[in-house]
Amino acid sequence: MEQVFDFFRRLGDTSDWPPRWYCGTWSDFHGWLYIVSDLTIWLAYMAIPLILLRFLFVKKGVPLHRVFWLFGSFILLCGLTHLIDAAMFYIPAYRINAVIRFLTGMVSIGTVVALIWHFKEAVGLRTSQEFEHELMFRQQAMQELSRSNRELQQFAYVASHDLQSPLKTIENYLSLIDVKYGTDMDENARKLIGVSTAAAGRMRVLINDLLNFSRVGSTVEFVPVDLNTLIQEIQADMYDDIQSSGARIQADYLPTLNGHPTDLKQLFQNLISNGIKYRRKNIPPILSLQVKEQTDYYLFSVSDNGIGIEKQYYDRIFEIFQRLHNRSEYYGTGIGLATCKKIIDIYGGKIWLESTVGEGTTFYFIMPKVIKTVHHYAQTYSLHSVN
Repeated sequence: MEQVFDFFRRLGDTSDWPPRWYCGTWSDFHGWLYIVSDLTIWLAYMAIPLILLRFLFVKKGVPLHRVFWLFGSFILLCGLTHLIDAAMFYIPAYRINAVIRFLTGMVSIGTVVALIWHFKEAVGLRTSQEFEHELMFRQQAMQELSRSNRELQQFAYVASHDLQSPLKTIENYLSLIDVKYGTDMDENARKLIGVSTAAAGRMRVLINDLLNFSRVGSTVEFVPVDLNTLIQEIQADMYDDIQSSGARIQADYLPTLNGHPTDLKQLFQNLISNGIKYRRKNIPPILSLQVKEQTDYYLFSVSDNGIGIEKQYYDRIFEIFQRLHNRSEYYGTGIGLATCKKIIDIYGGKIWLESTVGEGTTFYFIMPKVIKTVHHYAQTYSLHSVN
């Protein structure tokens, strides 16, 4: 131990040895060839870590980045040993040289262990050719999805149009029968006509809701949408429901989103409509719209003082055609919240809720500041080879 303490105490002492020029017989050519070679190797070893560092800073998310750092340290220390060797022709710092070489040995062992430890993970990393195949596959899938969505939308439009026409005929004929023969029919017959007319009306609403559901996210062209103006439009459209229920809607100052007006209107209108529809008896509904701005997204909340939802149904209510109440209690098709979830999913957000039965419900949803749907990616990244 005494030798160790003496070694580090005299770490910078160079008086024990002469400079390397005076150790043995060096010719000028031999000595300078040694010095220039060591300095050249040192410069190359210095360049490699700098390039690796720049690569790590420029290329975000590089896998096995700790191995890069360890390998860079190993190369740097290797270069430093060559610099010390060149300097020792003038400064015989043998003790410092020994410490640098020891550190180089330790880091080299650590690099080898890290490479062995991460070997399987490194083998599992995909090559550029594999990424190219995956990229082409994803581009083909996005284009196929976009084409399929267009076909489904066209089918939904045609189907809804073909279904609306006979429904309208049925409603008209039922109305004519009621007007022309209503006084001659007994109570049961008039009741049957009323039930049939109401069923046809519900079918018409259901078809319209399904058509709107199929159209969500189908439009690529986005425009700036002032949500404050949008909420005013929704209140104007729902004027009768708001007046008859005595509802009050309180809203923060809302941001402007770059999206499709119809999608965003359906989203907020369905949430507001639910808050008014599922109200407690003899208690006017109070709805609150709030927003919190985050770095990359907005966190919206729509709260009401209605009947609330039991926790076991939190996921179920976002599924299409799922109703928690009898139609005689609360009218609806079970598509509204499914439409909200579809809009938010397509726009890259997330929706969830918190509720207390008998006190009210709060729907939360995240909306990215920069909204892009799959159609945007399919349109932006046309099918091409990476090479």
